[in-house]
Amino acid sequence: MRMTPHQILLAFLYFIILLVLLPIFSSNKVHSAYYQEKDKKEIKYIEKLKNDYRKDKVTEYLRITNQVESLQYHESNFKNNVDNLIIIIAKSPKDKEALILSQLAAEIDLSLREKDFLTSALVICNASRKDFNELEHLAEYYPVFQAYNTTQWKLFNSEEIIKHDFVECIGHAINHTSAKYITVIRDVILPYSNFLPALTHIIRTKLSRSFSQGELVESPSWLYMHLHEPLTFRHFDLTIVCIVELFLITCIGALLFYFTFRLIDPNLPHSYRVTYCFYGALYFFTFSLVIGRPYINELRRLSYALYRVYDPPEPVHFSAMTLPSKNAAALRMHLTGIMCSSYVPFHEVLDHFVNTMELPAFVVSPSLFRYVVDES
Repeated sequence: MRMTPHQILLAFLYFIILLVLLPIFSSNKVHSAYYQEKDKKEIKYIEKLKNDYRKDKVTEYLRITNQVESLQYHESNFKNNVDNLIIIIAKSPKDKEALILSQLAAEIDLSLREKDFLTSALVICNASRKDFNELEHLAEYYPVFQAYNTTQWKLFNSEEIIKHDFVECIGHAINHTSAKYITVIRDVILPYSNFLPALTHIIRTKLSRSFSQGELVESPSWLYMHLHEPLTFRHFDLTIVCIVELFLITCIGALLFYFTFRLIDPNLPHSYRVTYCFYGALYFFTFSLVIGRPYINELRRLSYALYRVYDPPEPVHFSAMTLPSKNAAALRMHLTGIMCSSYVPFHEVLDHFVNTMELPAFVVSPSLFRYVVDES
């Protein structure tokens, strides 16, 4: 059987796109198969330009924001009964000009002012041993409280410091509010613009309630949910989830090509339809593998219903998490009597309590936050 002009064109385009266009347009995409590693100085320069742009935006936002009104607004939210209390754990930054804490607080502030199903409040927990200029400025806009200082020797134990800050900050929240949920965030990450509506939807539909035999029922209790998905969990591998995702992508490609060419030529022979379906499946399957699952997974942001929560296959480093308050209190009590170290890191201790307390823990995909500070 002779190939039609359309089939020849599709085969030609497949190799042109795969061997020429994709290497050009995806060479700067970190997770793609054609990524070409850049010089570290160039990467730092690009990151600095991005941060300078965000700094300008947050500086302008704080400049036009009424300090008295902002502080009253957030203190009022904090004193009222809210569904979700958001705590930022603030530390004196190494780069005092980066204003990461200000960016984080402003982004959350913007999200809080958008009315949602869950009422939320924001406070900043100062986990440094003293105030610093950026925090003093933010204290004019947002409620700030001081965590109890650690003893001197803990300064050399970074894992114990992370645990101590976590315990002290959620302890303050538990003692001073009656929020249903507590979201704890370290000041090394920034949220995506839609993080709060997405978090609200996930809590209400995927964690607090679920469908059983067609009816909406209360879900069993859960311990915590990480809001940042580690990179090691995002790539394609031989798991049921990844296989299903690739199968769905392949089917979408086949159906898209089928209906496109059926529209172009309604009298298309059956054998040609099969061929075009094959090309559609091949295109989408190949491009998904080349571009990389982290970028394909970003399509889930199109709808909150597409977000996925799952049991992480290994312990996840703490950067941002949400906990039900009643379980946060029990977790805090257990953590108080444990000493963390480089041999017993905090994230492994958290994972251990999943078994100890017999409650599930989750991670959300795609991430609701992204790292902007290199802690290495």
